[in-house]
Amino acid sequence: MLKSDSSPFKSLKSKLKIRATDAGISIFCILAALMSVSSASAQTQADFTLQAASFSPDAVAPGGTASSNITIGTVNGFTGTVALTCQVSSAQTTTSPPACAVSPATVTPPAGAVATVTTTSATTTVGYSVTITGTGPSPTVPKTAPLPLTVLAVTPQFTITIQSPVQPSSVPAGNGSQGVIIINPINGYTSPPDPNNPAGGITLSCASITPLVTIPPVCSFNQPSVKITGPPETSTVTISTFGPIITGALPRSPSFYGLWLPLPMLALVGLGAAIGGKRSGKAWGLLALFVISAAVFLMPACGNTTAQKTSPNGVTPNNTYTFTVVGVDANGVVSSNATSSNSANPTISLTVTSPTN
Repeated sequence: MLKSDSSPFKSLKSKLKIRATDAGISIFCILAALMSVSSASAQTQADFTLQAASFSPDAVAPGGTASSNITIGTVNGFTGTVALTCQVSSAQTTTSPPACAVSPATVTPPAGAVATVTTTSATTTVGYSVTITGTGPSPTVPKTAPLPLTVLAVTPQFTITIQSPVQPSSVPAGNGSQGVIIINPINGYTSPPDPNNPAGGITLSCASITPLVTIPPVCSFNQPSVKITGPPETSTVTISTFGPIITGALPRSPSFYGLWLPLPMLALVGLGAAIGGKRSGKAWGLLALFVISAAVFLMPACGNTTAQKTSPNGVTPNNTYTFTVVGVDANGVVSSNATSSNSANPTISLTVTSPTN
Protein backbone atom coordinates (compact mmCIF):
# COMPACT_ATOMS: atom_id res chain seq x y z
CA MET A 1 0.00 0.00 0.00
CA LEU A 2 1.01 3.54 -0.65
CA LYS A 3 1.48 5.89 2.25
CA SER A 4 -0.79 8.96 2.43
CA ASP A 5 2.08 11.29 2.64
CA SER A 6 3.69 9.92 -0.47
CA SER A 7 4.78 12.44 -3.04
CA PRO A 8 1.86 12.09 -5.53
CA PHE A 9 -0.77 12.43 -2.83
CA LYS A 10 0.97 15.46 -1.37
CA SER A 11 0.89 17.25 -4.66
CA LEU A 12 -2.84 16.49 -5.14
CA LYS A 13 -3.66 17.70 -1.65
CA SER A 14 -1.82 20.97 -2.19
CA LYS A 15 -3.64 21.58 -5.46
CA LEU A 16 -7.03 20.99 -3.82
CA LYS A 17 -6.24 23.46 -1.05
CA ILE A 18 -5.27 26.10 -3.60
CA ARG A 19 -8.47 25.58 -5.55
CA ALA A 20 -10.59 25.82 -2.36
CA THR A 21 -8.90 29.07 -1.45
CA ASP A 22 -9.51 30.47 -4.93
CA ALA A 23 -13.18 29.47 -4.71
CA GLY A 24 -13.56 31.23 -1.34
CA ILE A 25 -11.99 34.34 -2.72
CA SER A 26 -14.30 34.26 -5.71
CA ILE A 27 -17.40 33.89 -3.52
CA PHE A 28 -16.24 36.78 -1.33
CA CYS A 29 -15.73 38.99 -4.35
CA ILE A 30 -19.19 38.11 -5.68
CA LEU A 31 -20.84 38.94 -2.35
CA ALA A 32 -18.91 42.19 -2.10
CA ALA A 33 -20.01 43.13 -5.60
CA LEU A 34 -23.63 42.38 -4.78
CA MET A 35 -23.45 44.47 -1.65
CA SER A 36 -21.88 47.33 -3.60
CA VAL A 37 -24.67 47.20 -6.19
CA SER A 38 -27.27 47.12 -3.44
CA SER A 39 -25.67 50.12 -1.74
CA ALA A 40 -25.50 52.06 -4.99
CA SER A 41 -29.12 51.21 -5.67
CA ALA A 42 -30.13 52.49 -2.22
CA GLN A 43 -28.19 55.69 -2.77
CA THR A 44 -30.00 56.38 -6.05
CA GLN A 45 -33.49 55.44 -4.79
CA ALA A 46 -36.14 58.13 -5.45
CA ASP A 47 -37.51 59.78 -2.33
CA PHE A 48 -39.19 62.94 -1.01
CA THR A 49 -38.48 65.53 1.70
CA LEU A 50 -40.84 67.26 4.14
CA GLN A 51 -40.33 70.57 5.96
CA ALA A 52 -42.82 72.48 8.14
CA ALA A 53 -42.51 76.11 9.28
CA SER A 54 -43.34 77.08 12.86
CA PHE A 55 -47.00 77.73 13.59
CA SER A 56 -48.12 81.32 13.17
CA PRO A 57 -48.94 82.34 15.79
CA ASP A 58 -47.22 79.72 17.96
CA ALA A 59 -49.49 80.59 20.92
CA VAL A 60 -53.26 81.18 20.74
CA ALA A 61 -56.11 81.84 23.11
CA PRO A 62 -58.94 79.29 23.41
CA GLY A 63 -61.03 79.62 20.28
CA GLY A 64 -58.06 80.77 18.19
CA THR A 65 -56.39 79.19 15.16
CA ALA A 66 -52.80 78.81 13.95
CA SER A 67 -51.28 77.61 10.68
CA SER A 68 -48.01 76.17 9.37
CA ASN A 69 -46.72 76.17 5.78
CA ILE A 70 -45.49 72.73 4.62
CA THR A 71 -42.98 72.22 1.80
CA ILE A 72 -42.61 68.80 0.10
CA GLY A 73 -39.56 68.33 -2.15
CA THR A 74 -38.15 65.52 -4.35
CA VAL A 75 -34.93 63.45 -4.27
CA ASN A 76 -33.52 61.50 -7.27
CA GLY A 77 -36.50 62.23 -9.50
CA PHE A 78 -39.29 61.14 -7.14
CA THR A 79 -42.62 61.20 -9.01
CA GLY A 80 -45.07 59.58 -6.59
CA THR A 81 -47.79 61.19 -4.44
CA VAL A 82 -47.48 61.99 -0.75
CA ALA A 83 -50.37 61.81 1.74
CA LEU A 84 -50.22 64.47 4.47
CA THR A 85 -51.72 64.19 7.95
CA CYS A 86 -51.24 65.91 11.30
CA GLN A 87 -51.90 64.85 14.86
CA VAL A 88 -52.13 66.83 18.12
CA SER A 89 -51.00 65.43 21.46
CA SER A 90 -50.23 66.65 24.96
CA ALA A 91 -48.43 65.22 27.96
CA GLN A 92 -51.30 66.45 30.15
CA THR A 93 -54.96 65.51 30.36
CA THR A 94 -56.94 68.00 28.29
CA THR A 95 -60.50 68.93 27.43
CA SER A 96 -61.58 69.67 23.86
CA PRO A 97 -58.04 69.33 22.42
CA PRO A 98 -57.14 71.25 19.26
CA ALA A 99 -58.06 69.74 15.90
CA CYS A 100 -55.56 69.68 13.04
CA ALA A 101 -56.11 69.36 9.29
CA VAL A 102 -53.83 69.61 6.22
CA SER A 103 -54.93 71.11 2.93
CA PRO A 104 -54.48 69.67 0.39
CA ALA A 105 -54.26 66.22 1.98
CA THR A 106 -52.47 64.65 -1.01
CA VAL A 107 -49.77 66.32 -3.13
CA THR A 108 -47.33 65.48 -5.92
CA PRO A 109 -43.92 66.96 -5.05
CA PRO A 110 -42.56 69.50 -5.42
CA ALA A 111 -45.58 71.08 -3.76
CA GLY A 112 -46.81 72.99 -0.72
CA ALA A 113 -49.63 72.61 1.79
CA VAL A 114 -50.96 74.29 4.93
CA ALA A 115 -51.62 72.66 8.31
CA THR A 116 -54.27 74.47 10.37
CA VAL A 117 -54.89 73.91 14.07
CA THR A 118 -58.26 75.02 15.47
CA THR A 119 -59.15 75.37 19.16
CA THR A 120 -62.43 75.96 20.97
CA SER A 121 -63.36 78.14 23.93
CA ALA A 122 -63.19 74.96 26.08
CA THR A 123 -59.68 73.90 24.97
CA THR A 124 -57.38 73.31 27.96
CA THR A 125 -54.69 75.98 28.22
CA VAL A 126 -51.48 73.91 28.06
CA GLY A 127 -48.68 73.17 25.61
CA TYR A 128 -49.36 70.80 22.68
CA SER A 129 -47.20 68.92 20.19
CA VAL A 130 -48.39 68.84 16.59
CA THR A 131 -46.83 66.15 14.38
CA ILE A 132 -47.12 66.56 10.62
CA THR A 133 -46.55 63.30 8.67
CA GLY A 134 -45.95 62.70 4.97
CA THR A 135 -46.41 59.17 3.63
CA GLY A 136 -45.23 58.18 0.15
CA PRO A 137 -45.32 54.91 -1.84
CA SER A 138 -43.12 51.96 -0.84
CA PRO A 139 -40.18 51.69 -0.38
CA THR A 140 -40.03 55.33 0.81
CA VAL A 141 -40.07 55.90 4.55
CA PRO A 142 -42.73 58.28 6.10
CA LYS A 143 -41.37 61.69 7.06
CA THR A 144 -42.46 63.61 10.17
CA ALA A 145 -42.15 67.22 11.39
CA PRO A 146 -43.01 67.86 15.07
CA LEU A 147 -44.04 71.42 15.99
CA PRO A 148 -44.99 73.01 19.36
CA LEU A 149 -48.19 74.99 19.94
CA THR A 150 -49.37 76.64 23.16
CA VAL A 151 -52.93 77.49 24.11
CA LEU A 152 -52.76 80.42 26.51
CA ALA A 153 -54.95 81.13 29.48
CA VAL A 154 -56.91 84.34 28.86
CA THR A 155 -59.01 86.74 30.88
CA PRO A 156 -62.48 87.81 29.70
CA GLN A 157 -62.27 91.37 28.41
CA PHE A 158 -63.79 93.73 25.88
CA THR A 159 -62.67 95.89 22.99
CA ILE A 160 -63.98 99.12 21.47
CA THR A 161 -64.06 99.65 17.72
CA ILE A 162 -65.35 102.41 15.46
CA GLN A 163 -68.48 101.37 13.57
CA SER A 164 -68.76 104.69 11.71
CA PRO A 165 -66.49 107.78 11.93
CA VAL A 166 -68.02 111.09 12.97
CA GLN A 167 -70.03 112.82 10.26
CA PRO A 168 -69.53 115.43 9.02
CA SER A 169 -65.78 115.12 9.39
CA SER A 170 -65.30 118.92 9.23
CA VAL A 171 -67.52 121.56 10.86
CA PRO A 172 -67.36 125.33 11.52
CA ALA A 173 -66.73 126.27 15.15
CA GLY A 174 -70.03 126.18 17.04
CA ASN A 175 -71.29 123.04 15.25
CA GLY A 176 -71.07 119.35 16.12
CA SER A 177 -70.64 115.89 14.60
CA GLN A 178 -71.67 112.31 15.48
CA GLY A 179 -70.31 108.77 15.04
CA VAL A 180 -71.00 105.27 16.39
CA ILE A 181 -68.74 102.94 18.40
CA ILE A 182 -69.13 99.22 19.21
CA ILE A 183 -68.29 97.59 22.56
CA ASN A 184 -67.25 93.98 21.79
CA PRO A 185 -67.11 91.28 24.53
CA ILE A 186 -64.40 88.60 24.05
CA ASN A 187 -63.61 85.36 25.88
CA GLY A 188 -67.11 85.29 27.39
CA TYR A 189 -66.97 88.76 28.95
CA THR A 190 -70.05 90.11 30.77
CA SER A 191 -70.35 93.37 32.67
CA PRO A 192 -69.89 92.98 36.42
CA PRO A 193 -72.66 94.29 38.69
CA ASP A 194 -72.23 97.95 39.58
CA PRO A 195 -73.95 98.94 42.86
CA ASN A 196 -73.71 102.61 41.88
CA ASN A 197 -75.28 102.07 38.47
CA PRO A 198 -77.44 98.91 38.18
CA ALA A 199 -78.43 99.79 34.61
CA GLY A 200 -74.87 100.08 33.31
CA GLY A 201 -71.53 98.36 33.43
CA ILE A 202 -68.86 99.94 31.21
CA THR A 203 -68.27 103.68 31.53
CA LEU A 204 -67.26 105.28 28.24
CA SER A 205 -65.09 108.38 27.93
CA CYS A 206 -62.72 110.20 25.63
CA ALA A 207 -59.57 109.69 27.67
CA SER A 208 -57.36 112.07 25.70
CA ILE A 209 -57.49 114.75 23.02
CA THR A 210 -54.79 116.13 20.75
CA PRO A 211 -53.79 118.84 20.25
CA LEU A 212 -54.36 120.54 23.59
CA VAL A 213 -55.94 123.99 23.21
CA THR A 214 -57.62 126.52 25.50
CA ILE A 215 -61.16 125.91 24.21
CA PRO A 216 -61.17 122.31 22.87
CA PRO A 217 -64.11 120.34 21.44
CA VAL A 218 -66.12 118.24 23.92
CA CYS A 219 -66.81 114.50 23.58
CA SER A 220 -70.01 112.86 24.94
CA PHE A 221 -71.99 109.59 24.53
CA ASN A 222 -75.72 108.98 24.30
CA GLN A 223 -75.06 105.88 26.46
CA PRO A 224 -72.23 106.90 28.79
CA SER A 225 -72.59 103.57 30.64
CA VAL A 226 -73.16 100.38 28.63
CA LYS A 227 -74.08 96.97 30.05
CA ILE A 228 -72.75 93.88 28.24
CA THR A 229 -74.64 90.63 28.80
CA GLY A 230 -73.89 88.79 25.55
CA PRO A 231 -73.81 90.39 22.10
CA PRO A 232 -71.89 93.61 21.33
CA GLU A 233 -73.50 96.95 22.18
CA THR A 234 -73.30 100.32 20.41
CA SER A 235 -73.17 103.92 21.59
CA THR A 236 -73.37 107.20 19.68
CA VAL A 237 -70.50 109.61 20.28
CA THR A 238 -71.04 113.36 19.78
CA ILE A 239 -68.27 115.93 19.32
CA SER A 240 -69.40 119.49 20.17
CA THR A 241 -67.46 122.69 19.44
CA PHE A 242 -67.75 126.28 20.67
CA GLY A 243 -68.53 129.25 18.42
CA PRO A 244 -70.53 132.50 18.25
CA ILE A 245 -74.15 132.36 19.39
CA ILE A 246 -77.03 134.76 18.66
CA THR A 247 -77.90 136.90 21.67
CA GLY A 248 -80.33 139.52 20.14
CA ALA A 249 -83.59 139.02 18.32
CA LEU A 250 -83.46 139.37 14.58
CA PRO A 251 -84.93 142.76 13.41
CA ARG A 252 -87.98 142.77 11.17
CA SER A 253 -87.37 142.38 7.50
CA PRO A 254 -86.87 145.70 5.61
CA SER A 255 -89.79 144.70 3.40
CA PHE A 256 -92.09 145.07 6.40
CA TYR A 257 -91.14 148.74 6.77
CA GLY A 258 -90.82 149.41 3.02
CA LEU A 259 -94.46 148.48 2.47
CA TRP A 260 -95.50 151.51 4.53
CA LEU A 261 -93.62 154.03 2.32
CA PRO A 262 -96.26 154.39 -0.47
CA LEU A 263 -99.17 155.02 1.94
CA PRO A 264 -98.59 158.79 2.44
CA MET A 265 -98.25 159.23 -1.34
CA LEU A 266 -101.48 157.33 -1.97
CA ALA A 267 -103.21 159.62 0.46
CA LEU A 268 -101.87 162.70 -1.42
CA VAL A 269 -103.04 161.20 -4.74
CA GLY A 270 -106.54 160.82 -3.38
CA LEU A 271 -106.56 164.35 -1.99
CA GLY A 272 -105.20 165.84 -5.27
CA ALA A 273 -107.77 164.02 -7.32
CA ALA A 274 -110.55 165.34 -5.11
CA ILE A 275 -109.34 168.96 -5.28
CA GLY A 276 -107.78 169.38 -8.74
CA GLY A 277 -110.04 167.29 -10.91
CA LYS A 278 -109.33 164.60 -13.46
CA ARG A 279 -106.20 166.10 -15.06
CA SER A 280 -104.59 166.83 -11.75
CA GLY A 281 -105.42 163.30 -10.63
CA LYS A 282 -103.42 161.84 -13.55
CA ALA A 283 -100.39 163.91 -12.62
CA TRP A 284 -100.60 162.87 -9.03
CA GLY A 285 -101.04 159.27 -10.14
CA LEU A 286 -97.83 159.33 -12.21
CA LEU A 287 -95.96 160.87 -9.31
CA ALA A 288 -97.30 158.18 -6.97
CA LEU A 289 -96.20 155.43 -9.39
CA PHE A 290 -92.69 156.90 -9.49
CA VAL A 291 -92.46 157.06 -5.71
CA ILE A 292 -93.72 153.50 -5.27
CA SER A 293 -91.16 152.18 -7.80
CA ALA A 294 -88.36 154.00 -6.01
CA ALA A 295 -89.53 152.58 -2.68
CA VAL A 296 -89.42 149.03 -4.04
CA PHE A 297 -85.83 149.49 -5.25
CA LEU A 298 -84.72 151.13 -2.01
CA MET A 299 -86.38 148.66 0.39
CA PRO A 300 -83.26 146.40 0.72
CA ALA A 301 -81.35 149.38 2.08
CA CYS A 302 -83.85 149.93 4.87
CA GLY A 303 -83.28 148.36 8.25
CA ASN A 304 -80.40 146.18 9.59
CA THR A 305 -80.43 142.40 8.91
CA THR A 306 -77.23 141.51 10.82
CA ALA A 307 -77.97 139.34 13.87
CA GLN A 308 -76.30 140.20 17.15
CA LYS A 309 -73.82 137.46 18.15
CA THR A 310 -71.45 136.85 21.02
CA SER A 311 -69.00 134.16 22.14
CA PRO A 312 -69.40 133.84 25.92
CA ASN A 313 -67.49 130.51 26.02
CA GLY A 314 -64.91 131.47 23.41
CA VAL A 315 -64.35 129.88 20.01
CA THR A 316 -62.76 126.50 19.33
CA PRO A 317 -59.58 127.15 17.30
CA ASN A 318 -59.19 125.84 13.77
CA ASN A 319 -57.50 122.42 13.87
CA THR A 320 -57.96 118.68 13.44
CA TYR A 321 -58.70 117.12 16.83
CA THR A 322 -58.24 113.43 17.72
CA PHE A 323 -59.99 111.73 20.66
CA THR A 324 -59.04 108.36 22.20
CA VAL A 325 -62.11 106.34 23.26
CA VAL A 326 -61.78 104.18 26.40
CA GLY A 327 -64.15 102.06 28.49
CA VAL A 328 -63.74 100.96 32.13
CA ASP A 329 -66.03 98.55 34.00
CA ALA A 330 -66.89 98.38 37.71
CA ASN A 331 -63.97 96.01 38.37
CA GLY A 332 -61.47 98.36 36.78
CA VAL A 333 -61.07 96.29 33.60
CA VAL A 334 -60.04 98.66 30.79
CA SER A 335 -60.94 98.12 27.14
CA SER A 336 -58.18 96.31 25.27
CA ASN A 337 -57.77 96.06 21.52
CA ALA A 338 -54.84 93.63 21.70
CA THR A 339 -56.64 91.16 19.42
CA SER A 340 -56.83 93.66 16.55
CA SER A 341 -54.13 94.80 14.16
CA ASN A 342 -53.84 98.01 16.16
CA SER A 343 -52.98 97.46 19.83
CA ALA A 344 -53.94 101.03 20.74
CA ASN A 345 -57.46 102.07 21.70
CA PRO A 346 -59.57 103.46 18.85
CA THR A 347 -59.56 107.15 17.94
CA ILE A 348 -62.03 109.53 16.31
CA SER A 349 -61.09 112.76 14.55
CA LEU A 350 -62.87 116.02 13.70
CA THR A 351 -61.65 119.06 11.78
CA VAL A 352 -62.85 122.46 13.04
CA THR A 353 -62.86 125.48 10.71
CA SER A 354 -63.65 129.19 11.24
CA PRO A 355 -67.22 129.98 12.29
CA THR A 356 -69.68 131.06 9.61
CA ASN A 357 -71.02 134.62 9.58
